[in-house]
Amino acid sequence: MVNMRVEWFLWVSKTRKKMQRSEKKPVSHRQAMKSAALTWPKEKTKILNRIKREERKSAREALSKAKPPAAAAPKPTG
Repeated sequence: MVNMRVEWFLWVSKTRKKMQRSEKKPVSHRQAMKSAALTWPKEKTKILNRIKREERKSAREALSKAKPPAAAAPKPTG
């Protein structure tokens, strides 16, 4: 399971880098957190959707591996 706290701090880190590039000066972590809080809900939705998508994909793969394809029965000659 993905820890949302870790994802939050990764998002703050990305936001801080973007802010430093745009402002051409150092940006504190607190400033970055304030800015990241504005865009976090949308990013959180993307993260949760990605997690759900990966779970569905792994469930499909597990189902396909558990149920091997039916082998073709030999045709009776006659």
